[in-house]
Amino acid sequence: MVTDLYQRVVLEHNRAPHRFGRLERPSHAAERSNVRCGDRLRCELQVREGRIEDLRFDGEACAVTIATASMLGDLACGATGAEVARLAERLRALWHGASDDPELGELNALAALSRFPERRHCAELPFAAIAAALQESNPASA
Repeated sequence: MVTDLYQRVVLEHNRAPHRFGRLERPSHAAERSNVRCGDRLRCELQVREGRIEDLRFDGEACAVTIATASMLGDLACGATGAEVARLAERLRALWHGASDDPELGELNALAALSRFPERRHCAELPFAAIAAALQESNPASA
């Protein structure tokens, strides 16, 4: 059942998130928060030639936000900002009835949020933090 997969994947990534922490010298960084629930997430990136080479995140957030940041961090390494934005679009399509998308990897488990629209903003926060980091005019000072 999709709810079981959602719970298992979210709990695993929340307990042992990939890429949690800080980069020594990020080239880009930004912090975003969600006023609806109080989640706060900082993403630090190492970007070279338009591609995310490394990514770390930290903050205080719910299990959905932490799990999404963990899963997305793995997918975002090697990607451009446009490719990360397309992942966000694919995830939203999943919430609106699209079938599993191989490009989303473990993010497919978040399809269960189609039944919990009030929690979708939690899954969108890591995407927003990465986009903000990539757009900062003075990247690593954020």
